[in-house]
Amino acid sequence: MATTETGAAPRTVRVLPDTLSIPMQRYTLLPAMRPARKTVGLALSGGGANGLAQIGVLKAFEEEGIPVDFIAGTSMGAVIGGLYSCGYTPNELEEIAHSLPWESIVNIGNNKYSRSNIFLEQQRVRDRSTIAIRFEKLKLIIPRSLSSAQALTETLDLLALNALYPVTDNFSSLPVQFRAVTTDLVSGERVTLASGSLSEAMRASSTIPVLFSPIAHGQRQLVDGGLVANLPVDELESFSAEYKIAVDAHGSMYSTGRELDLPWKAADQALTILTKLQYPAQLEKADIVIRPELENHMATDFSDIDSLVASGYTKGKTLAGTIRRSIENQRKSSPSGRSIAGYTKRISFPEENQEFIEHYHIVSGIVRNATDTRTALRELLATDLFTRVYAEVDARRKKAVFHLTPLPAIHRVQISGGPPGALSPDEQGACFAPLMGRVYTNQTGTKALESLVRTYRDKGYSLVHITDTGVSGNTLRVRVSSGRADGITVAQDRNITDKTPVNREIKVDTTTVVRLREARSSVKNLYDTGVFNRVSLSAKSTGEGDDERTLLKFSLDEKPASVLRIGLRYDETSNAQFLLDYRNENLAGTTNSLGGWLKVGRKNNVANIEYNMPRIGSTNFTMSSRLFYDKHNFDHTRLVFDKQFFNTRSFSSGSYDIQKYGFSAAFGTRIRKNGKFIADITLQNSKSSTDSEQDDGFVTENLDLLSIGSRLTIDSRDNALIATTGNYTDLRYALTTPAMENENLFWQFSGTHEHNIPVGERTTLQFSGMFGVSSVPVPLSEKFFLGGPGTSYSRRFIGLPENALPGNNIASAGVQLQYRPPFDILFPTALRFNYNTGNAWESRDQIALARLIHGIGTSLVWETPIGPARFTAAKAFSFLRAADEQESSTLRFADTVFYFSLGHDF
Repeated sequence: MATTETGAAPRTVRVLPDTLSIPMQRYTLLPAMRPARKTVGLALSGGGANGLAQIGVLKAFEEEGIPVDFIAGTSMGAVIGGLYSCGYTPNELEEIAHSLPWESIVNIGNNKYSRSNIFLEQQRVRDRSTIAIRFEKLKLIIPRSLSSAQALTETLDLLALNALYPVTDNFSSLPVQFRAVTTDLVSGERVTLASGSLSEAMRASSTIPVLFSPIAHGQRQLVDGGLVANLPVDELESFSAEYKIAVDAHGSMYSTGRELDLPWKAADQALTILTKLQYPAQLEKADIVIRPELENHMATDFSDIDSLVASGYTKGKTLAGTIRRSIENQRKSSPSGRSIAGYTKRISFPEENQEFIEHYHIVSGIVRNATDTRTALRELLATDLFTRVYAEVDARRKKAVFHLTPLPAIHRVQISGGPPGALSPDEQGACFAPLMGRVYTNQTGTKALESLVRTYRDKGYSLVHITDTGVSGNTLRVRVSSGRADGITVAQDRNITDKTPVNREIKVDTTTVVRLREARSSVKNLYDTGVFNRVSLSAKSTGEGDDERTLLKFSLDEKPASVLRIGLRYDETSNAQFLLDYRNENLAGTTNSLGGWLKVGRKNNVANIEYNMPRIGSTNFTMSSRLFYDKHNFDHTRLVFDKQFFNTRSFSSGSYDIQKYGFSAAFGTRIRKNGKFIADITLQNSKSSTDSEQDDGFVTENLDLLSIGSRLTIDSRDNALIATTGNYTDLRYALTTPAMENENLFWQFSGTHEHNIPVGERTTLQFSGMFGVSSVPVPLSEKFFLGGPGTSYSRRFIGLPENALPGNNIASAGVQLQYRPPFDILFPTALRFNYNTGNAWESRDQIALARLIHGIGTSLVWETPIGPARFTAAKAFSFLRAADEQESSTLRFADTVFYFSLGHDF
């Protein structure tokens, strides 16, 4: 535009450059003019894994200097576009794509909790069930989806929280203005999200119906935008984008029915069919369409991210020149420049300063060769060295003066605010090194400020950002926010859970700086309570400068409290068994549980009524109580060792029953989430009977026993049966006396430890050991049992039949090598090799290394939908004639044993 001095005969005319009208919303040292060009809108499509190719397109654009002002995205395009809009660079997006466990994030079966991060009582309940059915006021609740998508929710929430730029309610305030396209599952209407929680918008746009739970947004139920607009080019019109780029990464369809072997593949195929109907109208609205060469890559295949990104990068590089020429073309609305051909031209700076000499030499050629003011001003702004430029033209004297305001020289940086001591002077200095004592551009200044914030992010300070910048003399002053949250709000959809159990799981403290690990821990803790379907976290910034406030919001999708669990199991010893477990897992909103469970089988029957308080209030104290009934029939095998490897001399010497019923209570303290130390008391009736015709030392007894003891248990294993990481430790001491009788009391001390060491990606080495000692001979019902693959009745000893060795004292140690092949044998499979050694003794003076029994075995374990299936072949050997022999002999072998089980152990 041009402005003139008032008066009848103006001598000079001031000419201002044609500048970009949209505001600069990134960090800047100083406000600066930007040269005019067409505004650029980018439409990013859905496409699952194929959508990652769009990262490559963005990467090519940044290298080629192609600006992006607006993004509208659907599904994966919304995820990539949303993260790019809040400050993640293409290189960072590529790193994120490589680091994320995509298979577990998008897996519909990934509703499992982190076992090592839940209470021991919850581990026990969840380890033994196959199916869980929820009820609300005795009404069966049918799940609306196969997965709550908690893994996806947590991933997007934490990425948005840790973004370079603070996210406000308005997506138009982001560095790149953003829109996420979704579908209202109720009305079928298209819903475009332009405000609210950024992570929720990205998640809603990528929520595949049936597979994942819809996102409640007011009265709407939002799901994948691909149902109505997989490539939302028309959404760019709401931004008034002058140049529209469509990136189509939806890929190809599955070509055979055999490929549609999983539910999410069928859902992806259905979405692809729908997108084919939408595309012609959308593509017509684009000024250019970028289609990465994806060949026949499937949307569910995240195995080759490098090639996907490379395909988008290659196509973006190829078309970058065409796009650059198109957006730099003069717009029809641009004002005409004033001709200054033949004029005397000079450059004027705001002050005489030696530091501007280099600026002069850089741009003197532009001014000297200028023939048109608008063109010259645009070229001057394009150097990015100035905050403001304009020209004064004196047509009478044929003179033109170009007034340039260079970026000031920086010799010192002063940073105020922020977490005390978070960054060292060297770390601060490294961020601003490209500015110090040299000529720099506005973009370099922006990158320096972003580098400062990124350094805070790398240290886990998620809410620290720049609130103000300014230059005084040669000193750059940067004000940084405190990084604290000004408040925490909790939104619950059912308002079932009380404030106390919610607040105690939130580790974020509003009086100190918020760290990413605390936010992540809070989300995991809340989810792992088991009373929420989904836990979401978002940050909201309001106000500016000193009035700025940042609030954290936890959104809790609560489960109905009543749950029925069903378990099924078959094994070679007890045959078919059935479990029913019904309990209220969030009693009166406390997360305490009250309920009971029943186990029925041919050889064992169990009934329990339990009340558990994982934590009492906000303390770490815990309490539990139960009424129990337990009856189990044991087969007793008389072990015989023979010199022949394939011998069958062991024989059954009968069976015996043990029946217990009574009451127990415990009180103690938690050790993190997966451990506790308790004191307990148990009053029970214990009855044992035998039908054995052999003199095995078993007698019929009917005793009332009172036990007082203590127990330390820590279980950090990721899986109770097929552990790949974590440890298990259990130590127990009990003092027992026959109640109201004058017999001697006895004590028992036992311990078990299991240590799992990952060796490579697919192999786990496990070391285990256990012991049990008693003061005097104890009743049959209280003896230790050794033998079999390990159950709730008998300690593990591969090579011996289950319950083969009862004793007052036992000890064993073992090593196991587990390998998970990269392929499935019907189901996910693990191969095991075991060695263990140990024995059981009636008295402690019999314990000796020479009397140890050894066992070896190999197993195949499958993870089936109804629980683990396990088949083991094993053999025991020793240097004894029989298990209870006292003198050693030559190497002898017991019978070969086979174990088989299907289902969880309960």
